[in-house]
Amino acid sequence: MWLLSVSQVGLAAVSQVVAVRIWPASSYTRVTVESNRLLKYKQFALSNPERVVVDIEGVNLNSVLKGIGAQIRADDPYIKSARVGQFDPQTVRMVF
Repeated sequence: MWLLSVSQVGLAAVSQVVAVRIWPASSYTRVTVESNRLLKYKQFALSNPERVVVDIEGVNLNSVLKGIGAQIRADDPYIKSARVGQFDPQTVRMVF
């Protein structure tokens, strides 16, 4: 016999990213992140080299997020590369 206890509060705190899409254009590149729940995020810029950082809270790193780098096109004028990782237990960080 198995016993399983799950807290609904714990379940509500975790969102799952289900898709990431990247569309380059001549004047911008659009990155969309789709999830099963509303996402809470912060974004900021870093320099030397120039980067855009997006921290998504309440998300665990999954295969969808790990595949972001493979979606960057060689001819994208704004994004040269992307990294993603579990920044802390509650936050995934994407760096473009």
